[in-house]
Amino acid sequence: MQKSLKIILPLILLLATTWFKLQFPQILGSATPFLLYTAVIVFSTVYSGWIIGILMVALSLLPIIYYFLPPENSFVLQPQHYIQIFFYIIQDGIVIAMSYALQKARKKNALVENRFKVLTEKAADLLVLRDVNNKAFYVSPKVETVYGYSPEEYADMAIEKMVSPDYLQYFLQNLKEIKEVPNSHRIVRIQAYRKDGEIRWMEGDVYNFLEQPGINAIVSYIKDITDRVNLERQKDDFIGIASHELKTPLANIKGFVSLAEKSAQDKPENIKSFLGKAQHNIIRLQRIVNDLLDISKINTGQLPYSLEVFNFSELLQDTVKSLRMHQKKHEFILSAPEKVMMNGDRYRLEQVLINLLENAVKYSPEADKVLVSAELSNNYLIVSIRDFGIGISEEHVSKIFNRFYRVDNTSTKYQGLGLGLFIASEILKKHNGSFWLDSKLGEGSTFSFLLPYELEAKTNTYTDNQTYFRTDYIDIAYNKEQNWLEADWIGYQTKQTVQEGCMHMLDLVKSTRVEKVLNNNSKVKGNWSEASDWGSTFWFPLMQEAGIEYFAWIQSPDIFSQLSALKSIEMKNGKINIHFFEEMSAAVEWLEGVKSEAEISQSKMIRDDGSQ
Repeated sequence: MQKSLKIILPLILLLATTWFKLQFPQILGSATPFLLYTAVIVFSTVYSGWIIGILMVALSLLPIIYYFLPPENSFVLQPQHYIQIFFYIIQDGIVIAMSYALQKARKKNALVENRFKVLTEKAADLLVLRDVNNKAFYVSPKVETVYGYSPEEYADMAIEKMVSPDYLQYFLQNLKEIKEVPNSHRIVRIQAYRKDGEIRWMEGDVYNFLEQPGINAIVSYIKDITDRVNLERQKDDFIGIASHELKTPLANIKGFVSLAEKSAQDKPENIKSFLGKAQHNIIRLQRIVNDLLDISKINTGQLPYSLEVFNFSELLQDTVKSLRMHQKKHEFILSAPEKVMMNGDRYRLEQVLINLLENAVKYSPEADKVLVSAELSNNYLIVSIRDFGIGISEEHVSKIFNRFYRVDNTSTKYQGLGLGLFIASEILKKHNGSFWLDSKLGEGSTFSFLLPYELEAKTNTYTDNQTYFRTDYIDIAYNKEQNWLEADWIGYQTKQTVQEGCMHMLDLVKSTRVEKVLNNNSKVKGNWSEASDWGSTFWFPLMQEAGIEYFAWIQSPDIFSQLSALKSIEMKNGKINIHFFEEMSAAVEWLEGVKSEAEISQSKMIRDDGSQ
């Protein structure tokens, strides 16, 4: 249609111009035979391109010669007419060339503008252009991610309302100094308020391009560096802690060796005791160094693993027995199967157990027992270590496995670098396992991890590939009465089970054509965060494409399952309306209350048809 209009419209305009000139011959007749046709040529070239423009030049000559050049109503030409027609063609040729060049320049500018738009919209940094009075006249769409404002809201905001009072004068002073020096550049780091009131660290590369033609602005590339600042602080704290942790055993070793030397002559019976204490500090120093080396190897992906089939129950018993010999104050109560064969790195998994057991003792100084249990659930081994110590508040639970993270970096009451749990978590990931924590402040903590074991049981699966799918970790069924899909997740989940269960759910959504899902996570335990990104970026878009509009999600009481669920919907999932609930009844009530587009259309049809 568009291509046809490019030919039809110039022809219509040519005919209309000819009719107009014939209707008003006294004004626009033979005295001005070429008048208005040049306008037709310009329009044709701009709207349809230079080829159509040339065609219109040729076609316009027919009515000009026939109607407006004497003798009229004939195609006979006088000699002087050839000169007029020649100059008409030359004139229109120039017009076509100029119009073509202008059109090409406009397309080039549009392409440049489009590239600029794409780059600014997709760039990681927020781009802000301010005039000499600090008024923002361009703000890239990234502002919604960085500050939470729309570009229009940000442009209208006063600087004083966005910058933290502690950094306002510093920020304004930097802007003033930048404006004084053309083409100058500074990196400015401040604390700023997001729309939701949260204070974030922002860093801007600020340039003075006020005298640059076509820009004439103070240009700022702004990024949210809060995570980086926090990591830098953690590293600084870590260096201080590491220095203290290394210095203490070295000082102890030096002191005990010195005491042993002095006792060699006076009290030789004390030498063994002093050397034993020095040896204990040497072991402590060795573990610190090993942790630092392991972190370095993890960062480069070179932490070595030596896989073998071994009895994990035996490893667990030996590790607990070793701790009992050194930790006389605490009683270790062990409950585990006699034999669990596993394919893994025995040394690395022992490293995980030692870290968790020593932490349990360290952080429960007033308690006298530690509970250690292992159980088999479907194809997985779940190990839990419970202490009755200081516990961890909920705000710290999600970060406890992060590198360099310590609940209280200012405290030296509890020894350690804050690396042990991070290393343990990485080791378990390499074994296709996962790690989580259940803790209450002042009541103690339970650290748990899950590992697949070698002697896997067969998974029982039942499905008709149309309306239901049941296996050991999920039960999915079509509720015909409510016309929605119900998914009931069971027990411990892993990346593999989550992905498999989600894809089976997607298949049933397609076969049943439902638009609502009742997703029950209330029975889920553990940490399945490894599947969260996959769910957000891959699965939810597929569910939307399949027609899902409403997704009721009943949360697990387990905090790590909750965090994984929230992480799954961090990215925008299109038009799917996702709501979290604590109770099944509330989720059902919500799904019953909302209407999908199909239900709305059906209701409209019923209202419009009085016979129904």
